[in-house]
Amino acid sequence: MSSLSEALMTLSIFPYIYFLYVMHKVRKTHPEVINFTTYRGFHALIGFIFFTAGTGFYATQVLGAPTLGKVDWLHGISEAGLTITNGLVLLGLKRQLSELGK
Repeated sequence: MSSLSEALMTLSIFPYIYFLYVMHKVRKTHPEVINFTTYRGFHALIGFIFFTAGTGFYATQVLGAPTLGKVDWLHGISEAGLTITNGLVLLGLKRQLSELGK
């Protein structure tokens, strides 16, 4: 990965944190707009990011792999975290749509 793409990936956390902040403000004033499960799913994504950063460090610095993707078992655990966060967001959106249909 080039240094430019690495810098962009690193800087992309700031717009996401702003997104979480705005979502928090909206949920605080209008809780019916954003389902709680969706809200928690988007917040859990931050946990996934930190977990993946940690596993990436472990893969490259401790195990000596060129990237996290080269250590299948560790990469699989990390991707499972992303699957869980996506599932939370999806479940919350499904519940929100069900509530709107009532």
